[in-house]
Amino acid sequence: MQESKTYQRQMERVARETTIENTLALLADQFQPETVSALTPALRKVNDLQKLKQVLRAAARVQNIEDFAQMLSE
Repeated sequence: MQESKTYQRQMERVARETTIENTLALLADQFQPETVSALTPALRKVNDLQKLKQVLRAAARVQNIEDFAQMLSE
């Protein structure tokens, strides 16, 4: 059965939001909440789900928040 375009868009939106929230949670465990909050708008501007998945994986390995911010802006 083929899924409707509306359903596909909805599923991608949910996946995007989940990835963003997981990234923020991971960063909040490692860095000051104020710093993470400052990056939230830039993270929410990323519309590409694949890029968000890369960002999530990078958040687990990043040594400092400045490196994460730089990677996010690329």
